[in-house]
Amino acid sequence: MMISCTLLAGVASAALLSLAVPTTAADIGFASDRSYPESLTFSAEQDVFLLGSVTQGLVAKLDRTGAYTPFIADDKLVSTVGLLVDDQTDTLWVTNSDPGAGARTSIATQGKLACVATYDAKSGTPKDYYDLGALSQGTHFANDIALDAAGNAYVTDSFAPIIYKIDTSGKASIFAQDPQFWSEDGFNLNGIAVHEDGYLIVGKYNSGELFRVSLSDPTDISSVALPEPLLGADGIHLLDGEHLLVVQNLGSDRTVELTSTDGWKSTTITRSEKSELSMPTAAVEAGNGVYVLNSRLDTLFDPKAEKVGDYLLQQF
Repeated sequence: MMISCTLLAGVASAALLSLAVPTTAADIGFASDRSYPESLTFSAEQDVFLLGSVTQGLVAKLDRTGAYTPFIADDKLVSTVGLLVDDQTDTLWVTNSDPGAGARTSIATQGKLACVATYDAKSGTPKDYYDLGALSQGTHFANDIALDAAGNAYVTDSFAPIIYKIDTSGKASIFAQDPQFWSEDGFNLNGIAVHEDGYLIVGKYNSGELFRVSLSDPTDISSVALPEPLLGADGIHLLDGEHLLVVQNLGSDRTVELTSTDGWKSTTITRSEKSELSMPTAAVEAGNGVYVLNSRLDTLFDPKAEKVGDYLLQQF
């Protein structure tokens, strides 16, 4: 997620625009009415991507041809940030925050909102709503979300040193809280993934660190030794037990593949690819391919930049 917060006025409603992104055969270019998606997920059952919107607080569907269709419009949603679909339960998880750039931003919610909404992944019907920010005082920003094998959800807070948990009974709680998760400048915790061996891998955006957090003992937190700080580490995605994708922006604008053979005590960079457009934010597997969202959020938060409506899923 971008690190500055500037209120935009007059965000138009979602509409289809003509395709404006030059693409290779493998990439998927698409256009929307300046929706600025920050994250995405992929439903294998529906063979469709689901995208959020920082400006419009909606969820949209995107097919492999680049056809963009608004799907969920819910007045509770200010900026839809992290998305995760669970095809087994037909549930779409959405984090709801307010960086100050949405049509529904307000003084009451900007920099304080940290909620999670769930919906039927096929119909868009609302299921549950969780106010995670109410669990502690201070500023909050619910960012990314991951599910473990049992169906428990884990959510990062970029403005507080907290990882939340929503268990399978619907109880929300603070799962892990540690001073090393937070520093004063910008966004802190961001991407999150669940490893099958029983721990979380969590990225810290402003410092470029990765942490390993035990699922059985959330006080057991260790740093992953990296060959270099991964500044602007935004979305992360585990390909398998030994390979992790980290999508970097904050000037890096690249996706790196990390490999670990010691249980994520240390890692090496085994592959790197630059972003074709600016501000890559998230990666997802879709069938046999991996796609990285080029969100162009830098143009949204730069008051001098021309606002854009064309974006790209770049194959990695």
